[in-house]
This record gives sequence, C-alpha cells and structure tokens, in this order.
Amino acid sequence: MPYPTDTYRSTQVVSCSPVGQVVLLYEGAIRHALRHLAAVERGEMEAAHNASIRAQAIVSGLQEVLDLSTGPIAQQLDQLYDFILRRLAEGNIDKTPRPTEEALQVLRGLLGAWQEIARKPAAGSISEHAERRAPAVFGASVPGSYPFAGRALR
Repeated sequence: MPYPTDTYRSTQVVSCSPVGQVVLLYEGAIRHALRHLAAVERGEMEAAHNASIRAQAIVSGLQEVLDLSTGPIAQQLDQLYDFILRRLAEGNIDKTPRPTEEALQVLRGLLGAWQEIARKPAAGSISEHAERRAPAVFGASVPGSYPFAGRALR
C-alpha cells in the first residue's frame, strides 16, 4: 500500500537540485534512524528493525552511486558510509541505542555540510561548483537522476 506522502515526496525529489536531493536523502536516513531509536525505546523490535533497514537502504543507495574515480572526497564519503552502515547494522542486531546514535552523529555532520553547500548563492560559489560536481561524485549521468531516491525517502 502506498504511503500518503509518496506523491508529495516524489515531486519534492524530482523538483530539487542534485545537492537538494542529497540533502533529502540524508534527512530520510536520519528520520528512519531516529524512528529506530524510538522503537527500541518502546520495545517495538519489528518497528525498530524496519526503521533501521530503511535508514541502511538510503545510506547504501548513496554509497552505491558514488563515483570513486572523482577523487578523495568520494573515497572519504565511501569510508564514512561504511562506518555508518556498520553502526546502523550493529544497532539493529543488538537493539541498543549507542551504535545508531554514533551513525546519527556522522549523518548529521554530513547533512550540515550538504545543507551549507545548498545555501550558498549560486554565482561563482562553492554551491555552483557542488551543483556541477554532485552528479559526478554520485555517479549520476544526468543531473538529478538518482533512481533510488523516490524509494529511499518513503
């Protein structure tokens, strides 16, 4: 059964810039990791598992489309995504908050960096450079073409 917000989120993803799409993905991963923590606290293990799997799917999607040939930033992101995925998986297996909280800390730091890039004025700034580079770093051949984005953000 589709979620009531699917159409809204699909429109939101399609209509924003590549950097904006990355921001939305980080927000989705953080939202699901927080749901995992809340479900663990309530003792709802199935809900905790489902939320963790969704957060992991988003991070895996981000990692999957990295183009490691673009340089050290993509390689560093790949290493961070490995760490995040390991911690999310450990938090899901152990049903303890600490690993997920550590993953959240890194995700929030990355989100803040991407939000800052997205806020910069476009003319001649880092944002313009990031808008051009984001598709390359993330392996997208066409700006804004993130095939996993609509599924991962639910």
